Amino acid sequence: MAANTTTDLRFDPRLTAEIRAVLEKHGYQLPPGGDHIRELVMARVDIALKNLVEIFEGRIC
Repeated sequence: MAANTTTDLRFDPRLTAEIRAVLEKHGYQLPPGGDHIRELVMARVDIALKNLVEIFEGRIC
């Protein structure tokens, strides 16, 4: 049975932080607007990353 991203211990805040670092290394930037805006953006990144890992492992067809 495939792991559930909400309970999968591999999916922790460090994974999202590492993805953010890779994006920034390649020249991508968070939008301006203060902490609130950045938190909203990172929440969306977190959701997208959860979808990505499920697709990557073949849990979503």
